[in-house]
Amino acid sequence: MSISVIVVTYNQEDTIGATLDSILAQQIDEKVEIVIGDDCSADNTEAVCRRYAAAYPDRIVYLRRKQNMGVTANYFDCIAHASGDYLADCAGDDVWVDPYKLARQRDVLDKRPEVSLVATDWLCRDLASGALSRSPRNKEVIRTLEFAPGELLVPILTNEITIHLCSAMFRKKIITEAVEKNPRIFTDPHFSCEDQQILLTLAKAGKIVILPGVSLHYTVGHDSISHPADFARKFEYSLRALRQTLILRHHFELEAEPVRRLERRSLNHLAAMALRAGREANLSRADGRPARLRRFIYRRNLSTPLKARIYLNLMKAPRLWKFINRFRS
Repeated sequence: MSISVIVVTYNQEDTIGATLDSILAQQIDEKVEIVIGDDCSADNTEAVCRRYAAAYPDRIVYLRRKQNMGVTANYFDCIAHASGDYLADCAGDDVWVDPYKLARQRDVLDKRPEVSLVATDWLCRDLASGALSRSPRNKEVIRTLEFAPGELLVPILTNEITIHLCSAMFRKKIITEAVEKNPRIFTDPHFSCEDQQILLTLAKAGKIVILPGVSLHYTVGHDSISHPADFARKFEYSLRALRQTLILRHHFELEAEPVRRLERRSLNHLAAMALRAGREANLSRADGRPARLRRFIYRRNLSTPLKARIYLNLMKAPRLWKFINRFRS
C-alpha cells in the first residue's frame, strides 16, 4: 500500500463522517489506508469512527486513545502506524473536494523523486454558513508552482506562504528519519502544532510542488486548538507558537530579517492578548500572564518592541489598569 491518510480527531461527531466520506470518495487505482487517531473524544466521535471502521475493515485503522495525548503526539503516533510510503492528512473537521486529489499528487511523487511534497490550493469554509473564503496569505494558485530545496524555509516559518498540510501529500521516509534523528523538534508536547516542523523538514529535503485547483475546504468559525475563542486561551496558544518558532528558527538556522519581524509581531500580539484576557475576566489588576511574558523574553534574550513594552508597563499599574477596565467595559 503506497498511500496512508492521517485523520486526527477530537470531539468532532458532527464533522468526522463528512471528512471520512471525502477521503473514501477519492478516485484512484489503488487501495488507500486511513489511519484515524481519536484523541479520547468525550462525545459521539468514537461511535461514528467505529461504524466506519466496521464498514471498511480493510481500509481503516482506528486508534482510540485511552487518554488525551494532544494533537502532536496523536499525529506522530498515527504516522508510526501508517503503512504507506506516501502520507496525506485530513483533519476531522475538514473535507476534500477534489476526488482526484490523491491520484494527481501520487503521480507527481512517483515520477519525480526529487519532490518531497505536493500540495494544492485550498479555501476556508465557515462552519455555520458554509460560506467559502480565501485566507489572506493563501493566494489563488493558477498554475503549477515549484520551489527549490530550502527556498520556502523562511516563508513557511514566517507564514508569508501558507501551505496547508491537509491539502498535501509527502514522502513518509523523510519525516520518519527526521523524527528518529531529532524527536524533540517534532514531538515536543508544548508545541502548538505539528504541521510547521513537517513542512520545514520537507522544504529543506526536496522540491515543493503546488498544483492548481482547490482540493481542501478548511473549516473555520468555531472554537479549536488553533483558533481558541477567548483571549486567555489565545495567549496560551500564541505563547506556545512563538516558543515553537524560536526553537525551529535555531534548528533550521534561519536568522533572516523576516523571522525577526515575526518575533516582534508575535511579542506585540502576546502583550495585547494578556491585556485583553485581563479585561475579559474583569480583573481589577493584571494576572500572571504579563510576568510570564517578561520571563519568556528575558530567558530567550529577546528585544521587546515598543508596543509590547507599553502594554506590559500598563499592566504593572493597578490603578490605571482598573480605570481602563472600567472605561472599556
